[in-house]
Amino acid sequence: MRNYFVESNEYNPWKNLAIEKHLADSVQSGDLLFYLWQNDKTVVIGRNQNALRECKAGLLEEDGGYLARRTTGGGAVYHDMGNLCFTFLASPERYDLERQMKVIQIACRKFGIETEFSGRNDVITKDGYKFSGNAFSVNKTCKIQHGTLMIDLDKEKLSRYLTPSEEKMKAKGVKSVESRVCNLKDLNAEITVEAMKMALLEAFTEVYGEYERIGLVEDADACTCAGSCGVGNVRICRLTTQEFREIYDLYASWDWRYGKSPECEVVYSKRFSWGEVQVHLKLKNLYIEECKVYSDSLDAEFPDKLEKVLHNQRFDMKDVETDDEKISEVIKWLAQE
Repeated sequence: MRNYFVESNEYNPWKNLAIEKHLADSVQSGDLLFYLWQNDKTVVIGRNQNALRECKAGLLEEDGGYLARRTTGGGAVYHDMGNLCFTFLASPERYDLERQMKVIQIACRKFGIETEFSGRNDVITKDGYKFSGNAFSVNKTCKIQHGTLMIDLDKEKLSRYLTPSEEKMKAKGVKSVESRVCNLKDLNAEITVEAMKMALLEAFTEVYGEYERIGLVEDADACTCAGSCGVGNVRICRLTTQEFREIYDLYASWDWRYGKSPECEVVYSKRFSWGEVQVHLKLKNLYIEECKVYSDSLDAEFPDKLEKVLHNQRFDMKDVETDDEKISEVIKWLAQE
């Protein structure tokens, strides 16, 4: 029976999710890990969600943010530096959801906040406001629960990025459930991310007893653990292995973040100086499988030419090349939608 604590100092969601996967793959019989991490300006969608349906991904990335897809289910969430993520990774015989959630509940109680569980996924205040959502997964040797704690999250940014247009889209995929949300700082002004980290570690110790701390380092030569930071016989302090790089590359890839989206149909319309254009797209894995263009442009061949250019392209139009000025103008517009 071994307890471990791991904290990431990274704020890139692709790396933090890769660390989580790396930790999960390293769990041995009798292990339980508690992992704390933060993502900056990030929308994380569930495994079965449609990226276009859940958020304004283009706007998010224009603002320097990240779109990430996790391997667990559940809905879309917005993360920034006012949000704290936690993960319990346990071998099957150590996994105990009630006990794990008790850690969160005890930590909140240290700030005078009484909480309760809503169904299987959420932690809410006594007044019914959600401040924590959870999701779950399992691999051959490990069961995983991870969740968020809204401490001082920018709710204006949450609304800015998590409000895609429903009118122009027919999309498949699990839809996020809207909830009344609140920041813990609204309930107790003394709560900060750092204070909550300390409270969580204290609560973890109260529930599980002593733990060993595992370090995460990029530079293998900088590792000072002298070989003592392994889970079982697997060293996990180093993030320079080929295995970790492959996990990170997967989570950072367009095909994982966007291409895993279920099929959908999208309609765009806009009036340009030379005429009105309406574009109907059927997307599969967010590649344009079918395209139909309508326009009152004086160029009668324009719709057919645009359809041929768009067919089989990625929905973000990143690789589309054309010398036609009108088509180029439409492509630029579509890429920003």
